[in-house]
Amino acid sequence: MSQVMTNPRSTLHALEPIGGGTGQSESLLSYFCRLAASHAVSLPSLARLVADTLPGELRENFDWHERNLNGTSDITQSWAAALSSLTGVGYLDKLTLLPWKDVIAQRGLAAQCGRWCPGCLAEDQEHGRPPYFRLAWELADVKVCHRHRTPLVDHCSDCGRRGTRHKATYVIPGWCSHCGAFLGRHTQEESCHDSVTPETMWVARQAEQLVAPQHQMNTAPTMSSLVSAIQMIVTRMDAGKSAVFARRIGLSKTTVHHWLKDGGTPTLSASLQIAAHAGLALPTLLTGNLAGWEPPAVNRQLALDLRGELSGKRAAPRVLDWEAIKTELVRFMSLPVPISVAEAGRRLNIDDRHLYLRANQEARTLGERWKRHQSLQKRQALAEARPHLIAACRDIAMEGKAVSLREVERRVPASILGRIESLFDVLVDVKNELGID
Repeated sequence: MSQVMTNPRSTLHALEPIGGGTGQSESLLSYFCRLAASHAVSLPSLARLVADTLPGELRENFDWHERNLNGTSDITQSWAAALSSLTGVGYLDKLTLLPWKDVIAQRGLAAQCGRWCPGCLAEDQEHGRPPYFRLAWELADVKVCHRHRTPLVDHCSDCGRRGTRHKATYVIPGWCSHCGAFLGRHTQEESCHDSVTPETMWVARQAEQLVAPQHQMNTAPTMSSLVSAIQMIVTRMDAGKSAVFARRIGLSKTTVHHWLKDGGTPTLSASLQIAAHAGLALPTLLTGNLAGWEPPAVNRQLALDLRGELSGKRAAPRVLDWEAIKTELVRFMSLPVPISVAEAGRRLNIDDRHLYLRANQEARTLGERWKRHQSLQKRQALAEARPHLIAACRDIAMEGKAVSLREVERRVPASILGRIESLFDVLVDVKNELGID
């Protein structure tokens, strides 16, 4: 009998992200806030639901906004995968900077406070779409909106309160979480500001160009490609002298050496400096695609074309055939003994979080089958252990002793007790059934 795959119902609403494939792509933080609003629950409540699907325990005073949901860290990837699993919406990692995680350092990446462009929020409302936070706004280096030529703001124009975009129990993107005012209103002071310069406009444009192609990227950029690109730039612009190049971009020579020799990853600020001096678009630099590139200014002292010296073989990035992987996941569903998504990931040599992001339906169906199997195993274990527990409790009571977990463990083999989940609660139920105090 062939395995029939069904799409399991999602735990949370299958909310569609906004702006995918454009420089106006929604951030995962914005998606998370809109998802909580669609369920009419608080952000801490939704955060705990998501966190319950992740390994590890949360401390008692956990605050949801302490997690950087938009960066390049493992935490970001875990939350993106967990939300994909719960909503049934794949590719939520594209609402973060995870596609660039191998070529952009996490340090200094995220803005210290929530900022937004009032013009963009006003446009959202005018066009009848929900206002949302853009991923490009989450970058610390981005100070202005490229589309509206205005600075990003971090305070409500009505109440003047800062930190009103999030860090609250309930957040509706586009409205102040303190006074409820719409955040898409410009003041004259915000519209005319010294921070709107050609340099800041260029950085904002680069951020949009970085975000836009993420949904179409099949392979992630690699550090080896970026290092090769930086080496070529250093060779052709500064005769291969990394110290001279470091002074050009305003960094120390040890920092550049760390990238080229020790495997260090440049920060976004450093990559922007390199791209600006080399006359490159930021995504072009990070992908290492310098075909046809020429330095902005010719160094007349360097007559030789040394690009050939840098044409060593690179390790080809692993290209995953997701159609074949999905077929393999469907095959796993017909195995006599169900396996978990984590085990499927180990067998395919793929992080199970990627399975939820790229093969969402198959991964969730496999996960549901595993959960049913686990539930059945627990019921069977309890059914097998129950007669042993009843007999042990009766024997203990007849001996005039208090029925305790320690006494039960002396009479029932560990191989039986070890299979019972919440043993103490089960023991209480048995005692109540037998009328034993």
